[in-house]
Amino acid sequence: MKTATRKPIEPSPRVAKLLKKAKTTGQKLVLDGVTIVPPTSSRKNWRVKASYRNVNIDCSGGTSFGTINATFLYVKGRYDSLVNGGNGLPEFSNQKLATVIENYINQGGKDSRWKRGTKSDRRDDFNHLIKLASEQNLDCSQLTASHLRAYLSRATRTALRGKHLHGVLRTFIYWGHSCGYFTSQQVGFVSQVKWAPPPGSNYRAADSRRVQSRNHFGTAESAGGEVPTHEQVQAFATECQKHYSYGEGLIHASANLGTRANETFIFTASKDIHNMGLGNYVDTVENLVLVHWKYEEDGDKQERTTKNNKFRAVVIPPTFRIASGFDLRNWLKRRSEEALLEQEQGSNPLALIFPNSKGRVINLNSFNSRVVRRASDELGWKMPAYKDAAGKALHMYRFSIHSMRDRFGTTAADEWNYSERQLLEQGSWSDPQTVRKFYLGTTDQTFNSVRRLHEEDEISYRRKGRRESA
Repeated sequence: MKTATRKPIEPSPRVAKLLKKAKTTGQKLVLDGVTIVPPTSSRKNWRVKASYRNVNIDCSGGTSFGTINATFLYVKGRYDSLVNGGNGLPEFSNQKLATVIENYINQGGKDSRWKRGTKSDRRDDFNHLIKLASEQNLDCSQLTASHLRAYLSRATRTALRGKHLHGVLRTFIYWGHSCGYFTSQQVGFVSQVKWAPPPGSNYRAADSRRVQSRNHFGTAESAGGEVPTHEQVQAFATECQKHYSYGEGLIHASANLGTRANETFIFTASKDIHNMGLGNYVDTVENLVLVHWKYEEDGDKQERTTKNNKFRAVVIPPTFRIASGFDLRNWLKRRSEEALLEQEQGSNPLALIFPNSKGRVINLNSFNSRVVRRASDELGWKMPAYKDAAGKALHMYRFSIHSMRDRFGTTAADEWNYSERQLLEQGSWSDPQTVRKFYLGTTDQTFNSVRRLHEEDEISYRRKGRRESA
């Protein structure tokens, strides 16, 4: 099989001068253990060779100095790997660190299984380390604990993010050690570093959104709930409607179907669009939504499957089962008819139930900024400021779009009496522990519901006593 032509890399002035001399004299040039052989009358291409312990490398260098230098760098990399391996060092420790990180991300992590979204997240995670490695032109062998510490310091100003980045870094270094990029000593560097605020900072790590919600909205009787009540869902839907044409339907659909935002945003009225892997079909005849896909920009079909790779049909509950009384079935039916008409007219190509103003898929960050935060401000859900390690004031909001999924899980378990199996299937959770830990939380009404429960028991007990005494 013919080897693909290497992209030319212009040599340094020193190497260019040596190549010119070799071309003139016809004599071999030896650089760093690699031999470069000029062309002859019977051979127009240069040859680039190296040998180590009976392993021979022999490549054509082409005719230009750019291709000769590119081939020299390739052969030198292979030769250095052989020498390192022979000396008991990591074989590929001479590789550029920035390139190794890029390749690690592109291949999909240590197990080559990352989807597009995860690759994008890891690229954001490693961005500062890639820049640092590029700025200092680091080989893998040159990576030190100081570099790792500098990376963590540059990459974030919060302890929670620092903990996440440390875990990502540890996985990468362990993988790099097993693949011949890092030494055992470098693996040890990971345990020697930890994110820390700048010296002299009075930084305090912020509580999670759920904890802040419980603390800030709590009363003398009970902690504030981290799961929205039905009344809060209704209020949120009403406020979102003021900022987005389909805000009310979106919030009620999220709260009563439990679909994730990147699944809900591609609800479609077209079965054909669904079959193409571009949307989740809203079947208004059978009153269900075929949730097979999530939104992934430019991903292929396999990369667009839902978080746990589950195909599921989510039942649209009837109005009498929805505590707010919102007629979700009829709303989705009317909206589906509109979406199909919009598709026919060309303004909504995917027949989306919840399109953005241009008839395309909603961007979550933009939607949070334009709709969710504005609605939350109006409802008084913006929580007190906390500061990062640089002193920048940040805010969390009591509820998010994902909080509607919390509401679904709690409603399905407590009010609709779903079995554990039904709940896991409809919500596409991986295991019961996830549901118990994150989705079956308290609301502002939890304490009152307990008190009502005992009051009703007491009334029933007294009535029973009166009947028996009579």
